[in-house]
Amino acid sequence: MEIRTRFAPSPTGDLHLGGARTALFNYLFAKSMKGKFLVRIEDTDLKRSDNSLSKKILDDLEWLNIPWDEHVVFQRNNSNRHQQIIDQLLEKGLAFRCFMGKEGAENSTKKKEAAFRSPWRDRSLNKLPSEEYVVRFKIPIEPSRIYFTDKIRGELSWDLNSIEDFVIARSDNTAIYNLAVVVDDYDMNISHVIRGEDHLTNTVKQLLLYQALKWQPPTFAHIPLIHNSVGEKLSKRDGKSNLLDFKQAGFLPDAMLNYIARLGWNYKDKEFFNLEQAISWFTLEGVGRSPSRLDLKKLSFISKKHLTSKPASELQKLLLEYIRVYQNVNLTDSCIERLKQFLPLVSGRCSSLGEIFNAASFLFDDVTVGKEKSLTLLDDRSKEIIKGFANSIGSTQLKWEANYLEAFINTYCDENKLKFRDIGLPLRIIITGSMSSPSIVHIMEILGEDEILNRLKIDIS
Repeated sequence: MEIRTRFAPSPTGDLHLGGARTALFNYLFAKSMKGKFLVRIEDTDLKRSDNSLSKKILDDLEWLNIPWDEHVVFQRNNSNRHQQIIDQLLEKGLAFRCFMGKEGAENSTKKKEAAFRSPWRDRSLNKLPSEEYVVRFKIPIEPSRIYFTDKIRGELSWDLNSIEDFVIARSDNTAIYNLAVVVDDYDMNISHVIRGEDHLTNTVKQLLLYQALKWQPPTFAHIPLIHNSVGEKLSKRDGKSNLLDFKQAGFLPDAMLNYIARLGWNYKDKEFFNLEQAISWFTLEGVGRSPSRLDLKKLSFISKKHLTSKPASELQKLLLEYIRVYQNVNLTDSCIERLKQFLPLVSGRCSSLGEIFNAASFLFDDVTVGKEKSLTLLDDRSKEIIKGFANSIGSTQLKWEANYLEAFINTYCDENKLKFRDIGLPLRIIITGSMSSPSIVHIMEILGEDEILNRLKIDIS
């Protein structure tokens, strides 16, 4: 049997970190088994679906280097097939038209401890009433439990008395999620459905549909959810929860893929790996049953490893593209040259392209940007030291290279009974706008004599 998995997002928002992990696990499992990985956009809910979000989701998968093997399936294009199956279930008495509105169904449920059973489930209709209706699946009375094997959670069972006569078609005759998923998975020959454990109830409903249609169901594997640092389900209020958040922060795709794979799966405690290694090592048995926690410190640690492993030319290219796309900054040729010289000084200190950009921002800022803030960090003594140093270096013929600049500063300190830090910190603040940076003499060399003298000439009185 050919292994065929799928990732089936709904285009109602940006790709969530949990969704990215689901896609990755499906991809890794398929490729580890020499199978195929497919993508289906579940857009039957036309009111909530957004075509632009479909494209963004696909772009995110490409950015993560998770390619799909066949053409993307858009679920809305299968509506006729869905209707065919709905009609088939109605004809066999396995589904029924329910004329209770949403409010009526909710009120009925409130009055009983058991799941909702529509009074329309056993009515025979010679003529349809004029009111709107939905189509519901008729939950069987016997057996009272359903049993199935989950590849991660093991043997499971479910009390069918807890499952309502669930809707499979809306009042506009469009198929509801559970019906559409079953039909599409069957038609796409999906062998394994790997998804979050929050789908367990849906799995029970879908298995009932498979039984009713006499179709062989796929093998199910339910992944534990991703939690935040305090053990709660990850959500937007936790800050970074969508893949876009991490792209904008400047994390590299291979670092994100490495980290996402580690959220709930491990192989011999391997922390750093590439996609090819992950494919060769991946098994569903390696997926844990406990929720994983988003750890941004761990992500930064892994990301720094991937960042420092990049050749200089590749890192430069990635950084310039990041600045253009996510910082919306078009650098001049001189700024690009400065950035290339600066990159070796800072790349080993940073865990993302965003951190590199922030550390390097003084290279492209106007000399007056942030100056007022910088001056608040200097006391009167530091300001006087900078004044004297600016006058001295501006009147000296000096070869503008780091080693000569360092020698000049040391001599100036000796002559003025100063320590290097007495002038080093004020220089760093005035030149970069920050109290921390790589070697100040290397920064002075990169910016050049004219730029440094210009920055030091700013009135600091």
